[in-house]
Amino acid sequence: MGLTLRQSLFRLLFFSIVVTAIVILINVWTATSKLVEGQLQERLLIASNVFERFQRERQSDLIRSATVLAADFGFKQAVATNDIPTINSALLNQSNRINADVMAIFDLQGVLQTSQPASAIDAQFPYPQLVDLALRGTVSQAIDIIDQQAFQMILLPVKAPTVKGALLIGFNIDSDYLSDVKAVIQADLISYEKDASGSPELLASTLAPSTASRILSKRGESLTWAEVTFSSDIPYVSRDLMLSTTKDNEIHLTIAADVTNQYRSFNYLQFSVITISVIAILVSLVITLLVSRRITQPLSSLIEGVKHIAAGDYGQSLDVSGKLQEIKHLGHAFATMQESIASREKHIRFQSEHDNLTNLFNRNYMKHAIDAKIASGAHIQVIGINLIGFRQINDLYGYQNGDECLKRLSERLTRWPGEAARLAGSNMYWVPDSPLDEIKLETLRFILEQPIETNGLSIPIRISLGVMDLPEDAADAEHLFRRMNIVKDEALSTKQWFVRYTSELEKRYLRRLDIVTELKRTLLQEKSDLSMVYQPKVNLKTNKVASLEALIRWNSSVLGFVPPDEFIPIAEQAGLIEAVTEYVMGQVIFDVSRIKKQGYDISVAINLSSQDIENTELITRFLDRLEFSGLTSADVELEMTESDFVADQSRALENLQSLRTSGFNVAIDDFGTGYSSLAYLKNLPVDTLKIDKSFVMNLAKNHDDQQIVNIVLQLAYSFNLKVVAEGVEDEIAMMLLREWGCNLAQGYFISRPLQYDALIDWFNTCDYF
Repeated sequence: MGLTLRQSLFRLLFFSIVVTAIVILINVWTATSKLVEGQLQERLLIASNVFERFQRERQSDLIRSATVLAADFGFKQAVATNDIPTINSALLNQSNRINADVMAIFDLQGVLQTSQPASAIDAQFPYPQLVDLALRGTVSQAIDIIDQQAFQMILLPVKAPTVKGALLIGFNIDSDYLSDVKAVIQADLISYEKDASGSPELLASTLAPSTASRILSKRGESLTWAEVTFSSDIPYVSRDLMLSTTKDNEIHLTIAADVTNQYRSFNYLQFSVITISVIAILVSLVITLLVSRRITQPLSSLIEGVKHIAAGDYGQSLDVSGKLQEIKHLGHAFATMQESIASREKHIRFQSEHDNLTNLFNRNYMKHAIDAKIASGAHIQVIGINLIGFRQINDLYGYQNGDECLKRLSERLTRWPGEAARLAGSNMYWVPDSPLDEIKLETLRFILEQPIETNGLSIPIRISLGVMDLPEDAADAEHLFRRMNIVKDEALSTKQWFVRYTSELEKRYLRRLDIVTELKRTLLQEKSDLSMVYQPKVNLKTNKVASLEALIRWNSSVLGFVPPDEFIPIAEQAGLIEAVTEYVMGQVIFDVSRIKKQGYDISVAINLSSQDIENTELITRFLDRLEFSGLTSADVELEMTESDFVADQSRALENLQSLRTSGFNVAIDDFGTGYSSLAYLKNLPVDTLKIDKSFVMNLAKNHDDQQIVNIVLQLAYSFNLKVVAEGVEDEIAMMLLREWGCNLAQGYFISRPLQYDALIDWFNTCDYF
C-alpha cells in the first residue's frame, strides 16, 4: 500500500530532523575532539619538551658534579690507593650536596669497591658495559633499572693521571621526582618498564596506581564519544616517551593530561541539540498538514506533463497553477528538461551516425543508407577513397597532423554533392548524387591530392579510388564493404590510382586468400606439400656440370600445383617468406650433404628475396646450419632478382657486401628485366649475371635476342663477371652461347628440374660428368 503525501512529508521531515541532529552531533564531536586533541597534543608536546629539557639540564648537572668530584686530588688519591673510608666520605658529602640517590666506585676490573648508601648497588652491577666505557675513558650515561627502580646514571673515569676506576652517580626517577616535574609541566607522569613480551610494569607515578594502570592499558587509543558521554571515570589523553631501551626491556615515561573540563561543554551541547530536535519533530506534524494541501494539486498537473515527456511528446506545454514559487520553478525545470532531452537526443543521434574526427557519416549510417537505396531499386555509384601512406604520414608528421589531413580531405569531399563517410583509418566512402565518369574522377583526385598546409608544414597527399556500381557489383552494404577492400588492395598492389571492381578481382583475391591459408597450413605440417627440384648448370668450356639451381615446388593437396611465380609474391606480402626460405635452406643443406656423400662436389644456388637479404637473423641461422652440417658458404650460391637491387640500391649494396665477406658467391637473377644502369652495376658486389630466359629461349631464331645477349656478355666481361644463360632450349642456342664465350648454360636442353632421386640417376647416365 502506497504512502500519502502527508505521510511522506512527515517521514521526510522526521528523518531529516533526526539525520540533521545526528550529523550536527557528529560534526560537533569531530570538531570538538579535533580541537581538544590539538590543544592537548600541543600541551603534551610542550610538556614532553619541558621534561626532556629538564632531564638534559639534570644530566648536565650530574656530569658537572661528577666531573668536579672525579677531578678532586684527594678523591683521586683515595681511589688510586683504594682508601675506602676516604672514598665513602667523599661520596657521602657529594651525594648530600647534589641530592644523589646512589654513588659508587668501581675498580679497573669493573668490580664494585664501595657505594653510598652501602647496599644501594649489588656486587654484581647489572650494566657492566657502562662501567667498561668509563674505564676506557668515556663518559657514559643511561636510564636503567636497579632493584626495580628507574635511575638516571652517569659513569665517568677517575684519572690519577691514568684511569684508576669508574665513578657512578645516580638519581632515582621515583614518584617524588615525578611530582616535582609535574609541578613544572602541569601534567601527570607515569614511568613504567616494558619487557620483551610487551607488557607494561608500573615503576612510579603521580597518579593512583589503579588510574595509572588504566591509562597504561589504553595508551595509544583515542577517546571515544561513549567514554566522554557516559563514563564516570576521568578521561585522560597521553603521550609516550622512550627513556631507555636494552635488549631485555624498555623504560617509558607517559605524560597524561585530564580532559574533563574540555569535554564538559560538549555534553551540554548534546543535550541542547536533542531537545531542539524533539521540538522540531512536533512542529513538523503541523507543517505537514499545511504544506500537503498547497502541493497536491500543482503536482498532479506536473505528473500529467511528465507522462507526456515519457511518451516522447516533448512539445506538450506544462500548465502549472499555484502560489508556491518552488512549484512554478519545478514546472519551468520540467520545460527546460524537455528542451534538453530533445537537444541531447538530437546530439546522440548525430554521434551515432557520424565520425567524431571528420564529422562525416560513419559505417553504421552508410550501411543503412546504402541498403535503403538498394531496397528502393535505385542504381548508385560508390567510390572508395584511401589515403595512401597514412601510417607514414602519422610517423613522419605526427598524429595531430595526420588527423588534420583527414579533416581537410573530408572538407574537400563534402564540397561535392553526395554523401560521404569515414569507416576507419584513412578509408572513406562517397556516394555521389550522380555517377562520375573517369574524367570527373580524375578531377576529384586532382582536388583531393592538393598538398595540405598545416602547422607550417606542407604535407603531400596521394590517394587511390575504387569504384563500384550498385546493385550490379554488390547486393547489399556488407558485400560492398568486403569487395571495396578487394578493390583497395588491388590499387595498392598495382600502384594504380583508379580501380573499378570486377568479378575477376574477387576471384584473384579469394585465390590469394586460399594460397595464404594453405601455405600457412603446409608450413606448419611435419610432412609438407612443398618440395625441392634441382636444375643443372653446365660449364660451356668443359661441357661438365658446374652447379645446380634449387627451385621450390608446391603440389597442394587442396589447390593442386601452385607455380612459384604465383605463391612466392603472395608469401612476401603475407609475411610468410621467411618461413618459406627457412624450408628451402633446410632442404638444400640436407640434399647438398647427400649429394656430397654420393661423390659429387657440386654447389647449389638458392634464390633469396629482398626481405631475406635484409633479415640478418635469417642469414646468421643459415650460416650456423651450414657449419653444423659440415658445409661452407662455398657449397651454396645466392641468387637475387634484379628488381630487388633496383628497389633499394644502398641497402642492397650493404647487405650483398656482407654476404660476399661471408664467402658466398652472389648472382643477379633475371638480368635484363629490371632496367639496370651501368652506374650502379659497376658498384654491385656480385660475381655472376644470369641472362633472363626470355632472351635465350628463341636465341636461335630471333636476331634482336642475339644482339641483347651479345651486349650482356660484353658488358659482363667489362666488369669481370661470369654469365649464366638460363632457358637454353636447343642445341643451336647452346652452340651460339659457347661461341660467344658464355660461361654457363641452364635449360631444358640440358635437363629439366629434377627431384633428388631423379637427379642422382641423371648424374649417373648423363654425358656431363
